[in-house]
Amino acid sequence: MTLHPQESIANLVSDTLSVIDSLAAVSNNCDKSLVESRQLCSKIPSYISEDILRVAVVGVIKSGKSTFINAMSGRELVQRGAGVVTSITTRIRKGKKNRAIIHLKSWDEINSEIESCLEMFPDKDDSPPFDIRRTQDRQQLRRIFDTIVSAFPMTSQGVRPEALLIRNALDGYKHCLDVIGSDEQMISFDAKSFDGHKPFTADPAKAFYVKDVCLEVYGKTIHSNVEIADCQGADSTDPAVLENIFSYLEAANLIVYCISSRTGLRQSDMLFLKRIKRLGLMENILFIFNCDLSEHENLSNLKTTLDKTIQELKLLVPDVRIFSFSALYTLFDALGNRLSSKNKKRLALWQEDKEMIAFCTKEYTRFLAGFNLLFETSRFNLFYANHIERLKIVTHVLDEKIKILFDLFSAGLLDQEKARKRLADLEGNARRLRVIVDNSVMGAVSALRREIESNLKNAFLKDSENINKLVTEFIRQAKIDPQSYRTALKETGFKQILYMMFQDFKRELDLFILEQVTPELKQLVRIQEERIESYFKSLLDSYRIDYVSGAPVDRENERISLEMIKEDEEYSKAADLESIKKILGVHLPDHIFSPEYTRAVQANVVTDFSLHSLVLFVSALLDKHVRFSFTPGLDKAAGKIKKKTLTIMQRQLKAYHRSLKQDYFFPLIDAATRDFKDKIIHRFTMYETLNKDMDAIFCLKQEEKNQHLAMIKKAKSDIVRIRALLDEFSMDFGAGSFECAVETSL
Repeated sequence: MTLHPQESIANLVSDTLSVIDSLAAVSNNCDKSLVESRQLCSKIPSYISEDILRVAVVGVIKSGKSTFINAMSGRELVQRGAGVVTSITTRIRKGKKNRAIIHLKSWDEINSEIESCLEMFPDKDDSPPFDIRRTQDRQQLRRIFDTIVSAFPMTSQGVRPEALLIRNALDGYKHCLDVIGSDEQMISFDAKSFDGHKPFTADPAKAFYVKDVCLEVYGKTIHSNVEIADCQGADSTDPAVLENIFSYLEAANLIVYCISSRTGLRQSDMLFLKRIKRLGLMENILFIFNCDLSEHENLSNLKTTLDKTIQELKLLVPDVRIFSFSALYTLFDALGNRLSSKNKKRLALWQEDKEMIAFCTKEYTRFLAGFNLLFETSRFNLFYANHIERLKIVTHVLDEKIKILFDLFSAGLLDQEKARKRLADLEGNARRLRVIVDNSVMGAVSALRREIESNLKNAFLKDSENINKLVTEFIRQAKIDPQSYRTALKETGFKQILYMMFQDFKRELDLFILEQVTPELKQLVRIQEERIESYFKSLLDSYRIDYVSGAPVDRENERISLEMIKEDEEYSKAADLESIKKILGVHLPDHIFSPEYTRAVQANVVTDFSLHSLVLFVSALLDKHVRFSFTPGLDKAAGKIKKKTLTIMQRQLKAYHRSLKQDYFFPLIDAATRDFKDKIIHRFTMYETLNKDMDAIFCLKQEEKNQHLAMIKKAKSDIVRIRALLDEFSMDFGAGSFECAVETSL
């Protein structure tokens, strides 16, 4: 097929609507089933145009993600360079012109983030809610920052995330003061000012004030209905950054993972890939081994590092789909005369190594072939598969209608009474079966609701082996070791020590929730959704009804095929949950758990710590043999933090359980039930007007019957052609071997 898939489906929809119009004319425009078929067909093109295929580009810091995106687009689209450049996930789409749209946080959101970062910091007890717009609050924030970096400048994983957040908030304030509002604001950079978005995405200080960035790019480099995301570095130690990345990955249809040839696969890569695997997102992932041409003396040296990387990847991904080329060389080659003189010299130097360049060029060609195939397959499954399925269902119903009408128009005088009696029986059977379905479906689905409710309850029970037990055991076994903070005790004081203990524990808990609990919950949800789909499929199978069952007719000579569901309708889904979720707008709760540590926790822990320390201090004064130490008090405070946190988390578990049941699964089941009933009842509708059709048909003159027969025969021919094209479309775009396409490109 030479047409674009979207155009092909639009043409098939148009042809199907023409068939419906012909049959409606033959049926005097009184057939409800044709009206419903028309409504269903008419919506398909708009549904396709609304779908978005998402491609996530991820990897650790300095793996070449931004450079790769620029290479694919053939222009310096996103900021690249030394240091941490991508400070916020940047979404890129096709647009009618170049435009960067930046959505900014509100003041309330900004202050809430900072307030959360300051939980349990000394003297935050009685102070009013934090507001960075107040001079005294910014001064206090600066003092807190100085305290943190002077006493605890680094963790084992680098600069403390809370220190980075505070620094970014302070440094970005003066730059963003005039564009932030009480509500979320939007600014855009068009045409010549398009590159004005780069400071907001590359500067972490400005990025702190940004909620979302979307670049609309004019030209042919990006497909319509496609979004590419340049994600932040996957080796971030900040759970909030990781949560942002994983949130996009879960919505993505394709993942491109970049690995730098300079370093090969790092420990942070392996850790992040394990997280991706636990979330079940490894199916549609491609690896880019991004060659640093200045790092490798020759191709042999590059291949040695590549082979080692492949072997390490196979520990996680048995079927590694990896491509080795230089994103920077590809970009420079595409920019051509637009390069600076310095970069032209770099390009010329690289081109002297013809063997290396030939290898990279060949690999890039191979990547494009593999990417395009995976892209088209994913696009077919996302955009077209369900709509082709819907069209097939409609064309099958039309085919049944055509057969009935053909039999009626072909009936002679002697056959009319027999046809009248047979169709009267069919209409009566359809009416009775519709009542049965109406009554039985609701009862059957009630059992499904109880089953899902029971499954969720078991997963969230206090003594459950699943979610609750994971969280409880982690908190109870978590180690908050005061010894590591003792060196800073004299300089900072015990309240600051408590703050550091609390923040470190909170960060570990956040990471645990992200890495361990989230995958368990996703798996729980996935299992329940599969159960809902299989339940409705079983229900559909139970309604495999032959309307003529029990009627005294010769089955061998029966010309009207009246099985409700035929073998060639295996493509039909009983419950299309993904489409239902889009229509309803239902989604999982935004945050599985957000550790909300209230001031009551702080007051409880600090007060208890202070009393305990005071007792020890007095004891030391009264008895010279007793040596005063803050360590026992800190130990007890650590226990208090864990105990209070466990109480809060168990409360949040209950709230999440309730939200999952009432706000997600029950609305989903209710909507799937309505959709299921519509599909079943749609099949009864065409039989409701049979007697009216028949009376009108038998009253026609023979010449009129012949004209209608000609229309029916043409409709039959068109339906056969449309169904063949639908099957061909599925084969052309829905199938294909990734490996074969990649090998062929070589």
